[in-house]
Amino acid sequence: MILEYMLIREMGAKRIPSWVEEGGYFVNPDNNTMVGWSPDLADRDYYIPDSVTGLTRAELKTRMHGINDNYPMLDDEGNELPDSDIDAIVDTWCDDHGEP
Repeated sequence: MILEYMLIREMGAKRIPSWVEEGGYFVNPDNNTMVGWSPDLADRDYYIPDSVTGLTRAELKTRMHGINDNYPMLDDEGNELPDSDIDAIVDTWCDDHGEP
C-alpha cells in the first residue's frame, strides 16, 4: 500500500509513523508530505489511520509530476528530467515494493 504521510512528533522528536513500514521517499517541500509503504490491508495486523492518503501508482506519478513542476529533478549533468524518466522512477519504486 502506497501511503502519503507526514512525520509525527512524539516526545520531542520527529519520526516516521510506526505504521509506515518503509518511508521517507518523494518529499513534497510545499507541505512536508512524503511517500512510504506498508503491506496491503489483508497482509497486515495493525491499524493505519483512516486519515492517511493511500495512492495508486498513477496517483503517485501525478504527485511526482506536480512536485517536479515546482522543484525540477535533475540528472547528473544538471538537466531537468523528462516526464518519462520520472514515470520510470515511480515504476521502479512501485515494482520494488510489489505495487500494481
